[in-house]
Amino acid sequence: MRRAFGTRGPGPAVCLTSGPDGLRARARFIDAAVEYHASEAAGSTAETLWLPFQVLDDCQGKKDDPVHVEVTGKNRVTAQWRDGSVPQIVQYDINEPADADSFPAVPETFAENPPGILQALVEAGESADAEAVRYAVNCIQLRATGRINATDGRQLLVQSGFVFPWTEDLLIPRSKVFTSPELAGDQPILVGKSGDWVALRTGPWTVWLAINTDGRFPDMERHIPLPADAKTRCQFSPADAEFLVQAIPRLPCDEEFNLPITVDLNGQIAIRAKAADQPKVTEVVLTSSTCSGEPIRLNMNRKFLARAARLGFRELLVYGDKVPVLCQDASRQFVWALLDPNPTIPPPKDPIRIESGQAATDIPTPKPKTRRRTPTVSQPTNNSNGNGQPQASSQPPANEQAAKTNGQAHRTGRKPSREDVVGLIRQAEATRSVLRDALVKTNELVKALKQHGRRNRAIQNTLASLRQLKTLGV
Repeated sequence: MRRAFGTRGPGPAVCLTSGPDGLRARARFIDAAVEYHASEAAGSTAETLWLPFQVLDDCQGKKDDPVHVEVTGKNRVTAQWRDGSVPQIVQYDINEPADADSFPAVPETFAENPPGILQALVEAGESADAEAVRYAVNCIQLRATGRINATDGRQLLVQSGFVFPWTEDLLIPRSKVFTSPELAGDQPILVGKSGDWVALRTGPWTVWLAINTDGRFPDMERHIPLPADAKTRCQFSPADAEFLVQAIPRLPCDEEFNLPITVDLNGQIAIRAKAADQPKVTEVVLTSSTCSGEPIRLNMNRKFLARAARLGFRELLVYGDKVPVLCQDASRQFVWALLDPNPTIPPPKDPIRIESGQAATDIPTPKPKTRRRTPTVSQPTNNSNGNGQPQASSQPPANEQAAKTNGQAHRTGRKPSREDVVGLIRQAEATRSVLRDALVKTNELVKALKQHGRRNRAIQNTLASLRQLKTLGV
């Protein structure tokens, strides 16, 4: 439920319904709803009990021990369970929510799909964008033809071979619920539609996701390049693909957003990267993979190439140094936009050369520079007078006081007294408080500056990528 609702707050109320068909625990929050049905826990009479979401947080554990819940007063319930050998008894206040009757209905018909549809939805969610401006690229498109489409403007993923029992194309929100291990297994996944909700059922679990009826989705498939038009083709061996997944994150890089690498296709496949403080270029050569067609040098975001290898794609089709590239297999197509080709890295004279037969750990990733700092301790700045203005402290700085006290003790040949030690401790605590406040404010400032820089870079690169993919008609 946490993964479905995507919230760390109080969460929605949970409804427990017991009856002849078993026990049902269900909850709904904004655009998602979840139900767990324990058919073996059948009761003789129908009863309904509402619980605060906090109950699930409090009583969760690794063992499958029972939790006893009962009404103990007006709008009050008591839950009992054991935490190891220690019994826990907690009371909760609860009110039936105003939208108690708005839980989505069960679809009348379901279409059976293979278990792999859950992983397909996970990968689609990773291809979608967390935010949407003009198009609903923060959603996943379920096409009536059985395709799952997703894009964030820089990459797009099309997965086919599924069965959906509807005649229109639907948009559902990207969700982490599909990563839940409780849903994993070898059982078929039933997919259905009920009103403005799409439902997926596996075992005792049913998940509903609200349909986005107002959003517009780009026509991705119309802009996927044709395989026959490719100018250069790369064939990755399984060993090289596995090597890429491990090696690419180790390559040096300065730019956090684009994560550029140079892919040089000229009789062999060479991947190059260099950090500003690195004297030599790091070059990775895939020795058991092949490329054919026109020689070309590409500048691309490394995470897309690594993702293509992780997804199991073994063929890369290239159409130019400014045109999106395509990976495909029998049921999937993965396209991503390239970066500006101007800063590509040419073949170096003396590179740090790593061949795919070597271990990925042999790549000497440079460590970030460590700046030398001269510590400076000043007076606490939180003292003020009655008018709120800073007031000079009559106490000397902590390090000065410590040096003075230690110097006096050394000259007199005695150990510091208890009063001296207490004074030093107080000064140290005051200094620690000042430094802690300064660190918090500095971290907040650095975080804000980084977010501002990432946001500006994201806007610029997304616009450039969307022009390549032509999904926004720019």
